[in-house]
Amino acid sequence: MKRMISTMTTIAILGAGATLGGLGLASERTERAAELEAQRAGAYQVDPVHTSVIFKIRHSGVANFYGRFNEISGSIDFDGENFARSEMSFEIPIDSIDTNSSTRDGHLRNAEFFNERQFPTASFESMGVKEVSDGEYELRGRLTLLGETKVVRATVTDVRTGEIQGKAALGFEARFTIKRSEFGFMKYVAKDLSDDGPLGNNVELVVAVEALQD
Repeated sequence: MKRMISTMTTIAILGAGATLGGLGLASERTERAAELEAQRAGAYQVDPVHTSVIFKIRHSGVANFYGRFNEISGSIDFDGENFARSEMSFEIPIDSIDTNSSTRDGHLRNAEFFNERQFPTASFESMGVKEVSDGEYELRGRLTLLGETKVVRATVTDVRTGEIQGKAALGFEARFTIKRSEFGFMKYVAKDLSDDGPLGNNVELVVAVEALQD
């Protein structure tokens, strides 16, 4: 009986040691992960080849229509320990618009819509980032389009870091909605500023960013 108690005590001690060891390894992994995130902090440049800018607008009050911009540049000052302390800015050349129709693209570039000759780029500059829930952030910033600057708010999700071809990489997705009428895009907007006109007033945008550290 004494031998059995002694054996059980030894097993319990070994088990406790293994548990504490496991906790120690878990702590080391957490610390290592934090160290890696801190190392990835710094300046990043948008990779235009792997970044997508997509927009959606209602056509004739019936169907959603999707288009994209094929070019984007930008920089991100990434805080590896707290994404909410990060800052960023982007520029999109208007002539990179792509709606799968060269005729329509040319129409959108002219003075009735984007007026690309006078306003060749759209730009965004962040004013602040706030965490609203685990893994979800509110990005607030100034969007300049057609010579008008408005404060917009985007929802940022899927923030990830890693390594691509030996460089630290950062990725996230931002979604937001603007009203065309607020930026002077009045062509084909309904009188009541709804989405029931020839072209909707609300435009939803998705910017899926991939950026590489300098």
